[in-house]
Amino acid sequence: MSTYAPGPLLVIEADQTACGRLAGWLRQDGFEVVAAVSADEGYRLACELRPALILSEFSLAMANDSHLLRSLLQALPASSVIVLTEDAALDAAVRALQQGASDFLVKSLLNEDVLRVSVRAALERFQLREENHRYREQLERANQQLQHSLQLLEHDQRAGRQVQRRLLPPTPHLSNGLTLSHMIQPSLFLSGDFVDYFSVGVGRTAFYLADVSGHGASSAFVTVFLKTLTNRIRRHYEKRASMLSLSPARIMAAMNEELRVLDTGKHLTLFCGVIDTNRQVLTYALGGHHPPPLLWQEGVTTPLRGQGLPLGLFPDARYEEHEVALAQRFSLLACSDGILEVIPAGDLVAKEAWLQSEVTAANGQMDTLTERLALASLADVPDDIALLMIRRDE
Repeated sequence: MSTYAPGPLLVIEADQTACGRLAGWLRQDGFEVVAAVSADEGYRLACELRPALILSEFSLAMANDSHLLRSLLQALPASSVIVLTEDAALDAAVRALQQGASDFLVKSLLNEDVLRVSVRAALERFQLREENHRYREQLERANQQLQHSLQLLEHDQRAGRQVQRRLLPPTPHLSNGLTLSHMIQPSLFLSGDFVDYFSVGVGRTAFYLADVSGHGASSAFVTVFLKTLTNRIRRHYEKRASMLSLSPARIMAAMNEELRVLDTGKHLTLFCGVIDTNRQVLTYALGGHHPPPLLWQEGVTTPLRGQGLPLGLFPDARYEEHEVALAQRFSLLACSDGILEVIPAGDLVAKEAWLQSEVTAANGQMDTLTERLALASLADVPDDIALLMIRRDE
């Protein structure tokens, strides 16, 4: 017999002659066999050995009047039990199988071949149960490890989100007579959208809104790089006597080259600008940014023109610079393209027109606009959303 049996098989048979015959057949097939001729001895051995297979006479009862088969099945649910009986009645066979026996054999009809087939099938079922049990244990361990890993990942992401928030500028923030504010709503724990703004001398405020490709930690890593880069640019211009040479287009060209050298496989779109309140001028450049920034002045909202390549993809990319005269009272809004995912209008043109009308209706006010867009009530968003608003109310 080729079926492997872990440990000895147990035969419980009150007839010593029949017991010896069964044990002999099994030993001829290579099995180790332990035999018992009473129900109590058999039950004790079964609990001690916990065998893969038990062959037990069906009618045996223990000294406490407990039915042996029922007691064995309750105490050793993993073991296979073959019932032996002199009674060929169908109801006895059905009753034994219903209780959980693997097979039912009539002793008067039993021979080596019949026993061999029954034992092989019972041991195969035992091995399948053992394998299933091992697989369940492995799955449970894998699930526990996965849960632990997910908890660590969530902890790391929460910590990363806290770091990313600390990298963001204060909101609202006053600079050179301007009120700058932002809102970022990530689709995951970490956001690939990022904003920054800072003063670069009296009357001059630089800013940008970036949208890194993808989502999550890998995209958030690039935003840390952006913050480091802009801090370096800021320190460079703070050391200079003149701040007038600060150029959004040159800043973006430098960012493009550094991103390509970094080789993260990420690219980003960018809206970068400088507002000069001394000259009442906005100077800006666009790098694949969409939707267009919106300038609200004198009750009218106008999309800013311009286009350019995304950053981090193309070598020696150059960016076109634009200048726009600013009114005494204005509001400038830039959004990442995630905002388009939550606008209920139809196609892209309709979504852009709807956003433009909402900016006009909000009179260039950040709080009013976010309330009208119902951004605070969005539980899950398909893409990161970032809003940057720069306003002057004088």
